[in-house]
Amino acid sequence: MKERTLREIKEEYGISRRAIQGYEALGLVAPTGKTKMSYLLYDEKMVERIREIRFYQNAGFQVKQIKELIDAPADVKKNALCDKRKELMRKIEELTRLLERMKKIIEEQ
Repeated sequence: MKERTLREIKEEYGISRRAIQGYEALGLVAPTGKTKMSYLLYDEKMVERIREIRFYQNAGFQVKQIKELIDAPADVKKNALCDKRKELMRKIEELTRLLERMKKIIEEQ
């Protein structure tokens, strides 16, 4: 299994060094080794975990919620995602109405 450096993960997934270090500080991820130059290494399991954390963040979950969800049983994750999906759908509807109103105002000007 190929391990990757923090720099490789950062460049491949567009995640800041600070974000990954924050995940480490919260106990969400941990390096799995070091290079000869003492650069931290992460195995594929940790890289996948980082991707999962980013998914939850992009979906609008707070880090505290992610910490509770990351190792939760599948049904807990599913329920949380269903709830978040409903919340996002409501926001989309609100934004769609707002955009329609803006369009109308613009057309009237």
